[in-house]
Amino acid sequence: MGAHVAVPGRGTGRAPRVPQPAGAAAPTRAGRAGWAVPLTLGVVYGIYTAFMARDSSPLTWGNVWLGVVCGVILTAIAYAVGKVGHRLAPGQRALAFAVPFGIAMGFLFSLGGGSVLTSVVLALALFAAMLVASYYVFYSHAP
Repeated sequence: MGAHVAVPGRGTGRAPRVPQPAGAAAPTRAGRAGWAVPLTLGVVYGIYTAFMARDSSPLTWGNVWLGVVCGVILTAIAYAVGKVGHRLAPGQRALAFAVPFGIAMGFLFSLGGGSVLTSVVLALALFAAMLVASYYVFYSHAP
């Protein structure tokens, strides 16, 4: 009677574990967490972009669409970097995080009324800071 308890996978509602071959990557589960951070970044960035483009004037559909488009683009880039980033070397991964960050912040600064030269200099400075910081984090945590 007690033999049926020892059989794995019976009565638990779960399938038995299938052993993975040596060196095989663990299967990834694309759940809510894979979209939560990129979606949050995109929504916040889109709202802030629409706010900056408004420039103390009434909200227009052009501002709303600019915010939506910028938010969708940033969400897609953040999702792609998060999905592919773990396969890259630390330097490439740091570059993949720093480039969108520098571009996004330079664009926001330009919407605030800054000159093109000032926006580019700020974007390059923030790109360099993010590159150094993310390279340090990824290199020090590399296997």
